[in-house]
Order: sequence, then structure tokens, then C-alpha cells
Amino acid sequence: MPDLPAPSAPGRRGLLRATAVGLAAAALSTGSSRTVATAAPAGTSETVAPGSSIQAAIDRGVTTVLLTAGTYPVTAPIVPSRGCTIRGVGQATRIRATAGMPTVIDVGSKGAIDGVMIADLVVDANEQATCGIRLNIVGTTGNLLGEPDAATRLDNLWVFATIRDGIVYEGPDTQATVTTRVRVRRAGGNGFTVLSPDNVFLACEATTSETTGQHGFVVGSANCHFHACKAWFCRGYGWHVRGARNSFIGCESQDTRLHGWYIEYDKNTFTGCLADSAGAPEVGGTINTSDGFHVVTDRYTTLTGCLSFDRRPQDRPAAQRYGFNLPRALGGLAVANTGWNNLSETINLR
Repeated sequence: MPDLPAPSAPGRRGLLRATAVGLAAAALSTGSSRTVATAAPAGTSETVAPGSSIQAAIDRGVTTVLLTAGTYPVTAPIVPSRGCTIRGVGQATRIRATAGMPTVIDVGSKGAIDGVMIADLVVDANEQATCGIRLNIVGTTGNLLGEPDAATRLDNLWVFATIRDGIVYEGPDTQATVTTRVRVRRAGGNGFTVLSPDNVFLACEATTSETTGQHGFVVGSANCHFHACKAWFCRGYGWHVRGARNSFIGCESQDTRLHGWYIEYDKNTFTGCLADSAGAPEVGGTINTSDGFHVVTDRYTTLTGCLSFDRRPQDRPAAQRYGFNLPRALGGLAVANTGWNNLSETINLR
């Protein structure tokens, strides 16, 4: 597995930091120009037609950019401004990378920003962009009414075919971000890489590519909440948990090459979560080597009412080794868990 960036400091909402707000130079969409037209009045909403420049509208001060059905080719990252909303009409709206770039949408660029919303559209990295969306927010100066968090919103998105990660959350002030109904497909690295604390994820899912794909979700931060999220057809782990004080409710891993859940750090809670067919040959898995839940630590992690099983499809034998592979000291904190069709046994206390 490639080395991951060091997790952001997990402390909750630190002191306000003075920061150099200089955002990276706003990149151009295809056909755009850096010649600035008359500035838009505050709070302006504008519909941008396919083929026109999204970035040019943002640079003029448009704060609600409405996109219609069609394809919006971009040759450099779209950089939203503070309080900016970019909204499409669903799958019919596609922002498509047509040249090499670090990310299709760049929120923050290591500066202070808040109130950004991206919704109802497709982000097609087209194997040209390293990431689909990157949030990297540093600083809180200028936030609405002195808010300590960026409070970004990502909703109803489809992210396709990134060279590396689908969506990356980093920077100490990428906090209070709510990500809902986002589907990442064929990520070349991880589906979601979460390195910033205090964020919420609801009904999100991820798969990774057949060649370079890694894990569905990498959680390297603290105080995040994941509800009804799913990692499936991943060439690494479904979930790699390397942060503390996170909550997982009703989340699932299905058909992974390695462990469904690799829980490396302590002090997390898992309720009603599922592991389905780890080590699946369909994604390059080796039979009887990967577990549904593989927990490394042994003091404060709880697993309650979880299921871990191998479906044992008709065209192949079972592949998942243990349903739950746990340190013996953790046995008392694993309650009412069950499973079936595991090759070795459902629960192994090592």
C-alpha cells in the first residue's frame, strides 16, 4: 500500500489561526479567459452553458453557479470562492477533465474558505486528474459570523475514474463537512481519503480500479461519523481505519481483495456493520487469507450487532477466512456479532 499522508491533528476546533489566505491561482476551464469582466453583484446566481467557463463566472463574483445538462470540459482545477455553490441537474451534468491536473475541483487550496457547496453533478476525472475533489482548508479568518469550521457540503455527486483518490479531505480546518449521496467509481487509489476531523458521511459508496485501486475508505482522522456507507469491489481493504473516536453505523464492506475492515487504531465504535466476502477472487483475493473484520488494537474499540459472512456465490467457493479476527482482550467488547460461511470460523480470538 502506498504511504498515506500523516493524519491531521485530531484535536477539536483549535484556536483561530491567522493564515495566508492566498488561494492558488484560479484555474481555467476550456475556453476561459483570465480577463476579468464586470464584477457580479453580491449573491448573484448565473446559469453557465456547457462549454462555457465555470471558473470565469466564479472569478466575476458569481456565488451560485447553475449548470445545465451537458459536458463541461476543464483543463485545470475549478477553484470555488467562499460561499460558492456549484449545482447541476444530476447525471446529465458532467464536468470532465480533458488535460492532466491535480484535481477537478479544488476547495481551499490550503487557504481559509467556508460555505462551499457542490451538488447534483458528475465529476469525471477521465483518468486525467489525480483526484476528483480535494478539500484542503487551512485557517478560519473570514468565516461566516466567526464560525470555527468550513462547513462545506457535497451532495448527490458521481465521481469517476481518478488517477488516485476519488475525494480527499485534508487540512485542519476542513471540518463540519457533510458528504451525502456521493458515489465514487473506479478510483485509482482510495475512494475516500479522510484526514480531517469532525466530518459526517451519509449514504456514500466507493469502488476502486482493477489495476491500481486501493481501499474504499481510509479514515485517518478523529470524530467523524459514517452512516450507511459502503465499500465494494475494492482492490485493497474495504475500510482502513487509522484514526480514533470515529463512529460507524450500518456501514458495509463487500467483495474486497484484502480484509473487509482493517481496524488499525483503537477507540472507535462499530454498530450494525457488515463484512461480505473478503478475499474475493473476483477482485484478486486469495482464499482463506482475509477477514471480514480484522482488529489490531484491544482496549476501547467496540463492535455491536455486526455481521461477517461469505455469500459463497454459486460459481466459486467461500473465500473469507474469519468473520471477526480480534485480540483476545477485546472479546468482551464484541457483543452480539455473528456470521456464516467463513472458511475458518466466525470469531477468532488470537
